[in-house]
Amino acid sequence: MQAQQIGLIANTEGRKTVSLNGAWQTIVDPYEAGYYNYRYQPSDNGYFKNAKPTSKSDLIEYDFDSSPTLNVPGDWNTQSDQLFFYEGTVWYKKSFDYQRKPNTRLFVYFGAANYLADVYLNGEKLGQHEGGFTPFNFEITKLVRDSGNFLVVKVDNKRRRDAVPTLMTDWWNYGGLTREVKLIETPSTFVHDYLIQLQKGSRDRVSGREFCSTRSLSAQRVHDPRS
Repeated sequence: MQAQQIGLIANTEGRKTVSLNGAWQTIVDPYEAGYYNYRYQPSDNGYFKNAKPTSKSDLIEYDFDSSPTLNVPGDWNTQSDQLFFYEGTVWYKKSFDYQRKPNTRLFVYFGAANYLADVYLNGEKLGQHEGGFTPFNFEITKLVRDSGNFLVVKVDNKRRRDAVPTLMTDWWNYGGLTREVKLIETPSTFVHDYLIQLQKGSRDRVSGREFCSTRSLSAQRVHDPRS
């Protein structure tokens, strides 16, 4: 089941939220063994599954529960001497419970992640975001459960020719979940963004537009009043 996606939710400070800030379990993965299989293809059983061995023969060579932690929000460079110059992949995991509510939708919101972030909830991919300085969110209404949720984020800050910063740069290339992470609760239908501006051709009148998101059982619709 894929997460539904809408545009960025505005005015997050004015909505009901649950903070996921604090200590997150982390795994440093310079070879991306937790993402690719031996043929260097994306694996169906990567670290995002948060798997646990059921027998001594299970080849599961990672364990978030016994791994070091990093604080979120924050970069990894200044939290660990070993990661000061590190550029590559670090996996983050946060466990949480959430009591589901009727007629309520739930989103996970990231203030920023530098630079490329792949996001998973309970082993299912929510999506990917590229760009180290912009917020993003995913709807998780149909994926969240009352207890035992685990949110996993693969953060990769390797420099590339077509990325920011590029291969040659004059500022420090921090990595990590550098801004807040939180859950956002909304009603089934809500204003996810709005626009206020001077009315065309006028200097003393303003016009406003609201952008509503409506959830149905079969699909999600984003209403643009301009249409």
